[in-house]
This record gives sequence, structure tokens and C-alpha cells, in this order.
Amino acid sequence: MNRTQALKELQLLENYEFDRSDAPGRLLSHLSSSDDEVVLAALRASTGYFGLPGIWERIFELAISASDEETRAIANASLWPVMQDGSGWDWLPEEDEEIDPEIPMPPEPLVPREIYESTKAHLLGKVDAKMETMDVRRRCLEALGHIAFLPEVRALVLRFYQEAPTTLVKVSAIYAMGLVEDDEFEQIVVDELESTNPDLLSEAVHACANLRMEEVWPRVSLLVEHEDEDVRFEVLAATGMLVPLAEADAVMEQLASQYRDARARDALRIAAAALEERRLEESGEDEAWRMDQVRDEIDRMTDTSHDTP
Repeated sequence: MNRTQALKELQLLENYEFDRSDAPGRLLSHLSSSDDEVVLAALRASTGYFGLPGIWERIFELAISASDEETRAIANASLWPVMQDGSGWDWLPEEDEEIDPEIPMPPEPLVPREIYESTKAHLLGKVDAKMETMDVRRRCLEALGHIAFLPEVRALVLRFYQEAPTTLVKVSAIYAMGLVEDDEFEQIVVDELESTNPDLLSEAVHACANLRMEEVWPRVSLLVEHEDEDVRFEVLAATGMLVPLAEADAVMEQLASQYRDARARDALRIAAAALEERRLEESGEDEAWRMDQVRDEIDRMTDTSHDTP
């Protein structure tokens, strides 16, 4: 199978247009390709298949030892589903801990505890590994952002932000701040809405949307005509999470008529999905369904077009 065929098959896998029984074997084949472009596409597709046999093991192997720096970086970033779902293990009481019967227990994560703990230990070791490249380390921080409620990870995020040697490292720290509710994180994210750097600004908008900071919508809405394409994309995509629900239909209709290019349409589709989620939650009919990554996280993490420090 040549590169074009492989990428086409991976697109089908990513869009779930593939027989799920055949998915693990095909995905593992592409994750073991000698073509780095195919491997990166396979990593993007793989996050929807983490629970299938062999997928986590192969990505974990790439995260540890892939010879190509970019592949290693994206493999570490792609471990985020383990951190997101497995974070519940850090909320569950220890076996010898007394349980208050009046407090409802959170559901047990789908990710086995041993996989979560080994992934967490790997990321915590890699994020500060002095022999590792900063690009790999910042991608580890992004995955760890899902457990930034833990004091040691929270301190890491703040340190990377405060001591960032490059703009991209600071961008990764802001991204991580957008994954957990934290007063200090939220203040930093809001402050970055004044940034003159488009990479920082677009990530701040993204974080505000993830944190559902509806109070910043008036400020974010003023950025819809920003000269930078990525900032405009993030503002349009953030609409679904930030615009007041009473105004949502009118705002979305106006934006859809005003912005008709392909990228704007993609952003507005994200916004529409987010808006649907908010309305389901308001009605109480969502049954705990969440779109925590409604902003198309994996596409953002695997977009290397801005990876030059």
C-alpha cells in the first residue's frame, strides 16, 4: 500500500467509516509504517480506538522511543485519552480509605488503573527529561493538562508558562490551563486575551471556550475580524461555548452568512456541536454525555504548520 492509499484508509478510520473489527489490525499496521507522514496520520486516527487491543501499547512505545522527534512528540500528546478518562482514578478513594456513604462515588474509569498509572509516570518523567527535546516535553505537558488538578502537575503547568523558553512552550501551558477549572489558570487565560502574539491569543480563546467562560464573550467576539486566520478560527469555534444561549441562534446565523470560506464553515460546525451540548445540559437530557474535546483537539495537536520556534 502506497502513501496515498494509506492516508485514504486512515481518513476512513478517523471518520469511523471502517469495519471496527478490522480497525485494530489496520491501525497497528499504519502505526508501524516506515513513512513518518503515515505514522502521524495514524496517531491522529488512533485516539478514537484506544480501547482496542494493541493500540495503547503501540502508541506508548512510539512515545518512549520513536527515533523521529516529531513522531515522538505527537505520540506523547496522543496519550491524552488515557489521562482524560483515567484521571478518575485520582478521585477514587484508596482501598484502605474510609468511605462516606452519603457521598456518591464517581464511576470507575474505563482505562485500567495500571495503564493510567504507567502512562502518568511516563509523562511525568518525560516532561522534565533534560535529554529530551523541548517540543516533546511540551507535548507531554499538554497530555498532563488533563490532571492539572494534582498539585505536582499544576506546578508544572505554571512553571512551563512562567519559564517558557519559546512561544510554543507557553502556548502548550495555556492549552493545559484550559483543561481544568482553576482560578489562577483562568486569570492567566483571560490576561492572554490581550496578547499581541497570534499563537498565544488563539490558544487563549481556545482555553476560554474549553473552560466555558461565558463572561469573556464580549471580549472574544471583538476578535472575529482579527488579521490572523487561526485567531479568527478559534473565535468562530468558541461561539458555541461562549455566546449567551438567548442570543445564540441570531449570532450563529449572522456569522454563517458573513463567513463562508471552508475553514470558517469548519469552525462554525464545531460551534454548532458545542451549542447543542450546552442546550442538552441545560435541559437535563444529556445523560452525562460530554464533548470535552469538541474543539477538535487532535487536529490541533497534530498540526505542525506552526512548529517553528
